[in-house]
Amino acid sequence: MKASLMYRIVFAILLVNFSPRINAQNNNDRAEEMLRLVNDIRTTEGLQPLVLNQELNEAAYLHSKDMGDQNYFNHTGLNGSSFSERVRDASYVGTPRGENIAAGNNTVAETFNQWVNSSGHLDNILDERSNEMGIGYAVVNGSEYTHYWTQIFGRGDTTLSVDNIADNHTSSFKAYPNPAQDVLYITLPKDVHTSKNLNLMSIKGKIVHQQTITFATNELAIKIDHLPKGVYLLNLQGTSVQKIVKR
Repeated sequence: MKASLMYRIVFAILLVNFSPRINAQNNNDRAEEMLRLVNDIRTTEGLQPLVLNQELNEAAYLHSKDMGDQNYFNHTGLNGSSFSERVRDASYVGTPRGENIAAGNNTVAETFNQWVNSSGHLDNILDERSNEMGIGYAVVNGSEYTHYWTQIFGRGDTTLSVDNIADNHTSSFKAYPNPAQDVLYITLPKDVHTSKNLNLMSIKGKIVHQQTITFATNELAIKIDHLPKGVYLLNLQGTSVQKIVKR
């Protein structure tokens, strides 16, 4: 009897220790999948891709969880908070741009389809002034909708700022030569374990080259001889951004 009780106690401790990690990983996976769908549609419209921001993720998750726990569905929290206030409470450095919420579906694809088929939600997704996004998903059994989603957009002060682009020696990937004339060579980080989008953008955020990088790719070359001279931004999805000079 004592052994059985001890087993239940140990099992409960394991659940307490590991469940938050599992939930965090599940939310990260969903956020990455949503980011890919959002950037796919932004790319077709000639807009710069977004990057995930941890503070926006946190603000989004807390609102989704609160809606489920308190059994309501609204942009305004039961405490009267607006999405911009919740974003600032999460210590986000930047400007809140918009918020989408959804409920009832348990997959990223179904929720994304809800948003893109609603003009107001689609406007937020295609806001050209946004460069960062957060996603929060919560499951609350016994609530009206069970599944709750929040998507928050922001304009980060440094994410794609020309004046604060990472130098080659501090970035997670290396691009050379810089300045470049005909071909730009890129050495990718060794810790790329999933497919990622590589985007070369004009200084105004228009994508001039995009390709999907797989985990098996270590180095690649991009022909840029057809591009006008000037400054471009090179972004590897979910990592830092580099300023590239085309001469």
